[in-house]
Amino acid sequence: MPSSKIVDEVVDAIGHMSREERDELLLKMAKMDDILEDLEDVTDLLRSAREPSKPFEEFLAELRSEGHDV
Repeated sequence: MPSSKIVDEVVDAIGHMSREERDELLLKMAKMDDILEDLEDVTDLLRSAREPSKPFEEFLAELRSEGHDV
């Protein structure tokens, strides 16, 4: 697994690419075995990380108020 520094450098480099350059890179990567599925998984993780969250106890309280036995 690459180090955090390498990952940060790659992310920074991709961030400086034009939309066309990023599209071209992703299309090339998509031709690699199984990488498109991995990229979709990473995208889902990044999207979910930006979503608002609530404390677990609050979530449980909501389930209990709806009649769930948790």
